[in-house]
Amino acid sequence: MSFQDIEAGRPINSRRKGYTGGTKQQDPTQAIASGIFQINTAINTFQRLVNTLGTPKDTPELREKLYV
Repeated sequence: MSFQDIEAGRPINSRRKGYTGGTKQQDPTQAIASGIFQINTAINTFQRLVNTLGTPKDTPELREKLYV
């Protein structure tokens, strides 16, 4: 899994350890760490987009991403 996968909202690979019969078993500590990682990634992505406002890379598509 890459940062781009997380940013795109792609599901976590189902072949990972702990995946059994359609129900993913995950240690609560790992689940929290994963959630924090996803939040931090989203914040960093948002910050990167905001920092692009007013630059030559500022586009209507960028503003749409920020609006949604």
